[in-house]
Parts: sequence; structure tokens; C-alpha cells
Amino acid sequence: MLLGERVYSRNGQPLEAVVGERLRTQRATLAVAESCTGGMLAERITSVPGSSDYFLGGFVTYTNRMKTELLGVSQELLEAHGAVSTETAEAMAQGARRHTSATYALAITGVAGPGGGSESAPVGTVYAGVADSNGARVVHRRFLGDRDRVRQWAVQMALDLLRRRIAGW
Repeated sequence: MLLGERVYSRNGQPLEAVVGERLRTQRATLAVAESCTGGMLAERITSVPGSSDYFLGGFVTYTNRMKTELLGVSQELLEAHGAVSTETAEAMAQGARRHTSATYALAITGVAGPGGGSESAPVGTVYAGVADSNGARVVHRRFLGDRDRVRQWAVQMALDLLRRRIAGW
């Protein structure tokens, strides 16, 4: 097939439903840790009927203090790399997994805008991380558009990262 792993549904199912089916089939569980998306990832996951079969819950850690207190992200890591970084996304995912004992944990950190960007992390910069028993993987993108669009794309990116991790890609 020409599009291969890029196709996640042939019947119009949204990505969150496809991921949910895969989690249910594996008898796996999921937790999330969100910053710039402010709960949007958890909302997408729980919009699927029966998501309580696999979704354990999540953390909305909008400040560095909450990332440290709730997820165990070290202050030293945040000072060295910043809240919007590969290292922070990985630590957030690992912290969510550790605190919930979930099979998988997804994390999102970024700058949704319109303000708050910097030279190293301009508006639209997003990192999504997934952690499981094999470690963590983080992807980075920069999205264009307004705040809502950046947040929507960030959630889609995180769900697709999980879909690919479950499939072993």
C-alpha cells in the first residue's frame, strides 16, 4: 500500500477511537501528562465510549512547579533544557507512567501562543513523548496557526505517536 502506516482508519474512525481499540485489544492502559494542551488530549481520549476500559487519567501540569511536584520532572532538567524540550516531554511521559502504573503514557509540552515564544522555542513548537516498558520516544514539530490550531495538531501528533508505538513502528 502506497500510504502504509500513514493510514490509521479505513472506515472514518477518529484517531482516538483507533488508538482506544488497540489499547483494549492489548489490555493496555494509558495515562497522559499535558501542558500546552490543557486537558485537550484527555478530552479526546474520553470522548470515545468505553474509554474507561483503558484510560487511567492524567495530569495537566501547566507550570514548572506542577511538572516537578506531580510528575517528578527535576528542577535541574527544567533549568538546563527548558519546559519546552525533548528532555521535558520524555520526563513528563515517564513521570505519568511511573505515578499511574499505566502501560503507556503520553505527554505534550509546547508553546501554543500567541505569546510566550522564544528564539529556542517559537510559538507553535510542540514536543510529544510516549513512554512504555521499553523506554520513551519524543517527537518534535512546529505548527503554524492560531492557539487552538496548534493545540489540536499537538493532540493529533501525540495520538499518532502512541498509535505508532503500539504498532511497533
